[in-house]
Amino acid sequence: MFRHPLNGQLLYGGLAWDPGLPVLRYLEGSTVHSLDLGAALTAPWSSHPLDNALLSPDGGTLATAERSGSGYRFQLRDTHDGHLLRTLPGRTLVASRTRDLGHRSGEVWNTARRSRAAMLNDLDSIHLAVRPDGRLLAGDMDLTELPSGPVTRRTLSQGEQINALAFSPDGSRMAAGDMTGRVALWDGTLRHRTGVLPNLFPAALGDTPEAVNALAFSPDGSTLAVAGDSGTLQLWDTATQQPLGGNLTTPGEPIRSLAFSSDSATLYATSDHTPLQRYPITPSHAITQACTRTGTTLTAAQWHLYIPDAPYHPVCDTRRPH
Repeated sequence: MFRHPLNGQLLYGGLAWDPGLPVLRYLEGSTVHSLDLGAALTAPWSSHPLDNALLSPDGGTLATAERSGSGYRFQLRDTHDGHLLRTLPGRTLVASRTRDLGHRSGEVWNTARRSRAAMLNDLDSIHLAVRPDGRLLAGDMDLTELPSGPVTRRTLSQGEQINALAFSPDGSRMAAGDMTGRVALWDGTLRHRTGVLPNLFPAALGDTPEAVNALAFSPDGSTLAVAGDSGTLQLWDTATQQPLGGNLTTPGEPIRSLAFSSDSATLYATSDHTPLQRYPITPSHAITQACTRTGTTLTAAQWHLYIPDAPYHPVCDTRRPH
């Protein structure tokens, strides 16, 4: 289900489709809003959902798990063109195993040797994130010095259950998202909290808060992608701790995993029925999209009417460099 928050005003004149485009327009107050629903309406939705999907930290590989008969089929695909890969990247896998009711433990595996390297018997977390240097494991209930411990109890949220964790690529930052939609920001040692992002997700049905389901930092750590379990997807500036634009359009189901491309130009997202979604997020792409919709550059008078706080610039004038 696609949901879009309004700005606290009333709709006038109903809704209207743009002829030939998956764009929905509506009048709110004195402003015409245009919603590009391409990703929500034309996504390759599969009637057979995956059991799990996970993007690699560098955004280059998508791992999927799908039930097949009495077992599971695991596949690795290149995110750029979707072709099937044959090798497993990385050499270390950290897993949380539930052995019996109320008891968990952790395991560190060497994937090259296909053998277990260490046991983390005191680990009590489900959601895990390994710092890029491989020396610290953050969980929703505890912290672990790798490869073999010790395990110490630690709360990374404001009393709410953690549902997603992510380190920045250089290991200097970490984000922890909870069940109420908030995200706590920490330094890479997890000793100092640097801020809390408020829940700006639209209200879910029944007024139940939308939980943070996935997180990812851009390669330079300046942008944080935040996804919810009702399909909301946002971008945040980590320096100012402010959202970057509005919500990105998604197919509307829970997002399981996020990753940026190595050049920060594309954000990848995964979910059960639509395993791989690609979002171009560069400013140049946004300008191109806006110019395509308007069809022409704004005159100086139009610019000062609609964008009074910024100096005039003919961004859609193809005769001048942007």
